[in-house]
Amino acid sequence: MGAGAGHVLDMINRMKQNRAQRPSNRGKFKENNREGIYSTDKKPEQLNFKIVSEKELHKIKLRIRERAKLEVKKERITYGVFILCAVISLIGIKLWLK
Repeated sequence: MGAGAGHVLDMINRMKQNRAQRPSNRGKFKENNREGIYSTDKKPEQLNFKIVSEKELHKIKLRIRERAKLEVKKERITYGVFILCAVISLIGIKLWLK
């Protein structure tokens, strides 16, 4: 075998292993294995949310907005630097090829 046949064989083996792990292929009636996969006996846990005053909620929202603005600013700076480097590189290549 040559030209990457080992990679293809590895891919086929992984696909077989993944298919064998599907819940539909597991034993359903031996030792009641299906119960662990599709269990509906557990009731969802009740979530407890903190009660926050309007003032505190406003402060939290402002903090989140400030962080979002900073993230946008960082992204703009990053893209600007990237574009600047690309333009300088293109100019350098153009001058070098002349």
